[in-house]
Amino acid sequence: MDVGSIQTLIVIFNRSFERLGCRVSLEKLEELAVTIHRGMTAQARHFHTLEHVFSFTESGDPIRTLAALYHDLVYYQVDMGFSPALWALISPYVYQAGSDFFLKKTLEAADRAAWLTLEIFDLKPGANLSASKMLNEFLSALVMNKQLENLVNIKHLLLTSVCIEATIPFRAVPSGGKSSFERMEARLGEIASRYGVELSQDEIIATIHTAVWFANKDIENFAETDPGRFLDNTWKLLPETNAALRLPDVYSIGTYRQALQKMASFFENLNPNLVFNQYRGVPSDQEYSLMLASARANIRIAREYLKLKILAMTILEALAIATGGDAPVSLFMGDVPRPGLNIKRLEYFLPDLETPPWVDENATLYRLLESGRASETSFDMTNSPLSLFLFKSLPPEEIERSLRLAAALRSREIDAETFLTRIDPKVIGPIANASAIMVFTRRQALERFKA
Repeated sequence: MDVGSIQTLIVIFNRSFERLGCRVSLEKLEELAVTIHRGMTAQARHFHTLEHVFSFTESGDPIRTLAALYHDLVYYQVDMGFSPALWALISPYVYQAGSDFFLKKTLEAADRAAWLTLEIFDLKPGANLSASKMLNEFLSALVMNKQLENLVNIKHLLLTSVCIEATIPFRAVPSGGKSSFERMEARLGEIASRYGVELSQDEIIATIHTAVWFANKDIENFAETDPGRFLDNTWKLLPETNAALRLPDVYSIGTYRQALQKMASFFENLNPNLVFNQYRGVPSDQEYSLMLASARANIRIAREYLKLKILAMTILEALAIATGGDAPVSLFMGDVPRPGLNIKRLEYFLPDLETPPWVDENATLYRLLESGRASETSFDMTNSPLSLFLFKSLPPEEIERSLRLAAALRSREIDAETFLTRIDPKVIGPIANASAIMVFTRRQALERFKA
């Protein structure tokens, strides 16, 4: 018989402590499990969930496991704040000024767990955590170290903290400089000695090997060989970073387009070579090359896919603005389909198109648009019929020209009506016609954009 997630957390904690030779009371095990459960099951969590945590805990390594339990516990932007329990642990060390969080300027000398966390993250009292782009990772490690400081020894805290520090993502290597892992190697021995922890050079290297594995595991989605599964997890991040999408069938066309825009901007600015990490032969050159190749392929497909999704939403948004203002996506496109329900949808009223010569039906992008991502989400369909209609209607050069017009609309260089008149009428006409069928309250206003 399966047990619940809190009971599973208790078992994982207990097994980890036993492997570290620590005795922890049942009451404390429950308290720790509840802390993790409450933090990781917040309503806003769609990707950074207990399922993600449990994917780390199969190794049987107690250091990796404890780091896994805590590494995503704090996610301020997604949770839109801190729970009272977490804030009680964090507030003695952190204060907010404006939109930024800072470390307090004084810290008790005897607070070894807190000082250790600062040293591992190479921070000083008074540091701007928001500017350092490690707010969530640092605070997650701090909570872990404060909760575990009287349960495990200082060496265990050091090793788990190195793993969590390693999950700070996409860190560039300065020209001619050292990677974050090489810098950690240079610092770790001195940090350990200050806390009475003996670490040989071999142990330091082994510790950082573990941290590299941990960091790569945290973003293993980028190494997916199936772009549909990669985009599946990407789509789970959208409602985490865009609160409006957490209300299915309510969010507006403009809101959805903006969410897609943020995701597209992330991928456009992401250097695929910075996704995964390698340190002293871990992972092997062959494995590392395959991981980077998958990351490049997935990021390229994501960029292409998002361009078409954004263009589709921009056209729909422009039609809405020109006929009465932005509106819920569901007004124009219909509700997200639900099992057992036959729901009226915009795509039912778009014309069927023959496959043009510029479209390869065997290509990954076509498959994603036509068949969809790997699984359903509460706020969006897996497939993209409106984007597929554009893909089959416009050759690549017209797609790019239309995207430039969309950018001009966003920057207010042109208005919605001008945008619509400059897009190929064989696209705007059918979409306006289908919209007029869907939105009878705006039918008359939409008529003038029909072919």
